[in-house]
Amino acid sequence: MPTPGMNELTFVARLGAVTALRADHRKQAGKPSVIARGDVEERQVDSQGRVRRCDIRLSSPTGRKLASGEMKRPEHAEGRDPRNPNLVDDARRKALARGLPYYFTCNMAEVVLFSVSAHPRADDREEVSYQLAPISHSREVEPYWDQIAENWNKFLDDLEARLSAVKRTRPSVTNADVISLRDSIYEVADEAIDRAVSHLSDLPDKLDEIRDEVANTFGLSTALRPEYPAQFRSELLQILRFGIFVAAQKIILYRVLEDAGPRHRESFTLDSLEVPKRSSDPLAVREALARASAHAIARSGDYETAFLPNPVIDTVFISPEGAEEIQNCQVGEVWNRLVSRVYDASWVAISQNLVGLLYEVIVDDEFRHELGQFYTREDVVDILVAFSVRSSTDVVIDPSAGGGSFLRAAYYRKRDLGANHDEALSDTWGAEITAFAAELSTISLATADTSEPAAYPRVMLKDFFDVRPGKSTDLEIPGVPGKLAIPAEFDAVIGNPPYISYRRQTNQERMISALVRMPQEIKLPKFSGKSDAYAWFIVYATGFLREGGRLGFVVSSAVLFSDYGIPLIRFMSKHYRIRAVVDSMVERWFPDADTNTVLLMLERCSDEDARINNEIRFVRLRKPLVQLLDEPSSRQRRQSVEDLVDTILGSLHGEADPRLVVNVVRQGEDGGMSFIPSDAYDGVDAEEEE
Repeated sequence: MPTPGMNELTFVARLGAVTALRADHRKQAGKPSVIARGDVEERQVDSQGRVRRCDIRLSSPTGRKLASGEMKRPEHAEGRDPRNPNLVDDARRKALARGLPYYFTCNMAEVVLFSVSAHPRADDREEVSYQLAPISHSREVEPYWDQIAENWNKFLDDLEARLSAVKRTRPSVTNADVISLRDSIYEVADEAIDRAVSHLSDLPDKLDEIRDEVANTFGLSTALRPEYPAQFRSELLQILRFGIFVAAQKIILYRVLEDAGPRHRESFTLDSLEVPKRSSDPLAVREALARASAHAIARSGDYETAFLPNPVIDTVFISPEGAEEIQNCQVGEVWNRLVSRVYDASWVAISQNLVGLLYEVIVDDEFRHELGQFYTREDVVDILVAFSVRSSTDVVIDPSAGGGSFLRAAYYRKRDLGANHDEALSDTWGAEITAFAAELSTISLATADTSEPAAYPRVMLKDFFDVRPGKSTDLEIPGVPGKLAIPAEFDAVIGNPPYISYRRQTNQERMISALVRMPQEIKLPKFSGKSDAYAWFIVYATGFLREGGRLGFVVSSAVLFSDYGIPLIRFMSKHYRIRAVVDSMVERWFPDADTNTVLLMLERCSDEDARINNEIRFVRLRKPLVQLLDEPSSRQRRQSVEDLVDTILGSLHGEADPRLVVNVVRQGEDGGMSFIPSDAYDGVDAEEEE
């Protein structure tokens, strides 16, 4: 009587044990392990109760799905070749539903790895295959198990290397440079903190000044109560990091201009920036940096808006008192190291989001959530800007400009579409409520093209709800008489408005005052009073857009299910064609934020029939954006972004596309809310919807 064979369920369970043992060995050896688990996910049973096929899923240490495979015994017709079309199709279908980059098939004798194509009309590619054992029947597994386990580990090593490559991000300036600069900013702050604590503890009036300046400049509320020493020190340390970061921005700008000056249309050169290395006098370092800023302004004839603001500078440069403090003061050394690290990085092709990224890493978690500000990735910015800005003549505004990522991207987008420097800059507007963030935006735009003779960004230090189309501003441009007026209407509103809950909103009266001034044809939604700030940004921005103008925002996914989301969606359905709502199945765009986010794509429309008959596309991306778009520095970058936007706006309901899954809903009068079917994402396993 022949020996019975091993079934798929048992085989997969044993492979899972090998996978877990491999991860444990790597952990004990101090090596990171991308693949930690191999789980039996499901089994299919035929009418006679036999297991026909078993699914294995490989996961990370945190349980994130990485790759999945289909298993079949070698003695069965579909298992004789792991490349059997039915076997491959089943494995591919599940990988697509889960947004996985790889899938595999196995017949106990061989395992074959496939990569999912980035384009719906292209075939998937077989990447590699591994012979597990020379067997033709499942009854032969046991004698060859050690060999199977060894070769399975080789397969996992290969797959892990590929997954690690897929995970990598693409900073324009290396993350190592950003971390090096952060560490240097921390070092300067650590050198100054003891003096700050000692000298300020007995100066309540000075602490009141610092508290107000920090709130007005950085939007950060602090207690600064010396009677609570741990909190007092923590708050002062964060304030020092902010002030040093502002100074570091100016050093970065100086370095950029030092390289770019000779290529400028009106050529200029800058002397090397020098800080007295051996100095124990903070005021000597402060004076050296001030001289450098004045020198750059004089030689370039520009950039005073970027170089002149110096918030909390008195707190950063507190002089030592007494012999011991003077002896321990190493202010010259730490500032010299910061300058050296700026000079070691390559700043000629400065990333449009680098300043924002650097800001992100110097803000402690305990303060970041209060600020409600998070670094917006370049890929996210480019998608929304490509959707919103369609012409070289488009007039654009970011109502919560932050670090200027969206403004800079809009400037480049307009230049790509044919605008010259002056046109692109004059048509790109920003509003920002905090002085510090307004300065970030100003620097981002001022350095967008350092070969041009002048750069005067239209960034207003103003609450968006105090901005009114067509009204005068405080902005003045040399050579242009009078103060600039805000455009009467805009072609695009873009950005990432703050995620501030109603409990922490401090400008509700200002919001209400602005909303009641809106044109009468814009009927305000009936919010519950518990809406997040971004909801009011959408409503107020509606009054800025011309007919056919577009709004591209990053917003909380709560818009789809919260109490205030219902009236907001109804409001949008009465004033916009809701073109698309986009989220990701495989990544969070703001991992440190308290909320998940979606990309909102709207088009202003007063034609009721056009709105009602509009098709909303609810899109879920199956791949990380880093896999869907070319490198930011690539010549194909613009085309890859535009292609993805076109795909989002043009995909058909349920269309088989390895990049995304689309549910198309008629907008109707209620924004499609009544028509979203329960099988909106048919083909995605229920547990994938977590």
